[in-house]
Amino acid sequence: MTNVELLRQEADFAYGELETALDGVDERQAWAKLPNLGPDYLHTDATIYGITLHIASTKFMYASLSFNDSELRWRDIAERLDAFEPGWQAALGFLREGHEYWMRSWAELDDEALLQEVPHFSGRVWPIWQSIRTMNHHDAWHGGQIVMLRYGVAESGQKPESVAEDIREHCVNLPSW
Repeated sequence: MTNVELLRQEADFAYGELETALDGVDERQAWAKLPNLGPDYLHTDATIYGITLHIASTKFMYASLSFNDSELRWRDIAERLDAFEPGWQAALGFLREGHEYWMRSWAELDDEALLQEVPHFSGRVWPIWQSIRTMNHHDAWHGGQIVMLRYGVAESGQKPESVAEDIREHCVNLPSW
């Protein structure tokens, strides 16, 4: 097994675990919000909905920057989200689309390319293997958050905050805007 094959297996496994965490979540559960009792920014509004769109958006951005010559920017992602927010089923579709885009982006990669440096959305550069490993870890990390939210937060009929606006607030000064 090559290193790239192992990374692909890990990507498939982590995404499968994420899908399992999301299985059966309906809109009212997706909109449930964990109260903010601390000073840290969680990269989401602390809803399953927000986390799902955060994961999808990050997949699009990492694939675009690492493998697709920055064909997408954060502002493009925000515009895409504007088209369907706050729809839960559309958010799940956006996640699937983001994952497919991510996996296609490095489908032809070989082990020799893993050390090649590519842009990160912050403006720094890092090796391709680190971009892939980060996304694999990202799915697992946020999948765990989703499982905890499903367990500990009551359903809500209140629409969540806009993830597109959150991206505009937190990403507008990034080189990948």
